[in-house]
Amino acid sequence: MKKFIIVFLFLSLFINVDAKKNEPKYKIIANSYKQEDIDELYRVKNSLLIDYKSWVKGVDDVDQVLYDHQKEYAAKYVDGLFIIELGKHQGKELSGSLKVNYCESSEEIEHHSFIFDFFK
Repeated sequence: MKKFIIVFLFLSLFINVDAKKNEPKYKIIANSYKQEDIDELYRVKNSLLIDYKSWVKGVDDVDQVLYDHQKEYAAKYVDGLFIIELGKHQGKELSGSLKVNYCESSEEIEHHSFIFDFFK
């Protein structure tokens, strides 16, 4: 039994678990580079973030929610990306992550193993 515990503890030094949450992303493309179109771009972004927060409240399948609400923004939801094209969609692009709580850090957390760091 002691051998098993020692082997388990030794192997656990090499194991690195990286748990990432798969957050959907958005991409909004403005009609042109005119200031009116850029203002519209940011209005749509703010509206989307507010709507998203209310859509996913109490829902487990976020992908289904975004798929169901494509028509509200004349958008496409493909592979975790919610794409909204305004007008001729030849202008500025704006993209980011869709989150319920923006107070959480968006920086990646680096995971280290004690043994690997020791031999670097």
